[in-house]
Amino acid sequence: MLSAVLHGKKLGTGFAGTRLKIGETQGAEDVLTASVFERIAYLPDDVFIRFIQNLFNFNNQITANPLSEITFWASWQNQSGCKVEPDVILKFGGRTVIVEAKRYDNVQQQYAYQLANEISTAYLEGITNPILLTVGGMSDYKRQNIDNLKKQIDSALQLSLAYSFYAISWQQLYSALDFAITVSQLEPLERLLSDIREAYAWHGIRHQPRQWLENINRDNCNINFEAIPNSKIEKKSWKNLKPIYLTHETFSSFLG
Repeated sequence: MLSAVLHGKKLGTGFAGTRLKIGETQGAEDVLTASVFERIAYLPDDVFIRFIQNLFNFNNQITANPLSEITFWASWQNQSGCKVEPDVILKFGGRTVIVEAKRYDNVQQQYAYQLANEISTAYLEGITNPILLTVGGMSDYKRQNIDNLKKQIDSALQLSLAYSFYAISWQQLYSALDFAITVSQLEPLERLLSDIREAYAWHGIRHQPRQWLENINRDNCNINFEAIPNSKIEKKSWKNLKPIYLTHETFSSFLG
């Protein structure tokens, strides 16, 4: 499916009759979510555990276990009978992670009302003390901004319900996955990681932060600075050219 979408094969992918253009393709956010989390579901148990530990910063309150179940776009109903559809549900070791993914990093797309609605509906589904994980959709990922959204969610909840809240960027998710796969040294998983990079690129999402020239450490560059000519030294060996004064009267003609 991913390869078909990336190479513009629309028929049978749900994109027939549409332009596969970033920012205009309806449903492309779901393609990104599925492309990433479908591949996470294929991780070996030890790699998945390491990935979860990286994702939640080795939080002692969250015990990582092998993935037991993954559900995409679960169809729930809240107390008002309205449909609630979290993007991904991950279950492992008796814990449930509710994933709400938005398409872009550094753009505010996560809102407290929707997130509170998913938490309260999760309790109606028999899920207690869930882990709410937002991926993307934040103007920035500083602690203050995340805490402010958490306060808004608490305010939107009509009842005091226990849950854990984490907000990460797509870059942070990739970094956690990259580290877990690199440590495993399993070559087939590198191809899985390559698929995710291609999905990111198709959506215009960077999998690594920008590197500014002023922040590059000279000691970490594989550049032989001694091999670069020093303009001050080389200039001494240059020969000064004698000026030639030409006018239209003295300019020689090659036509005779």
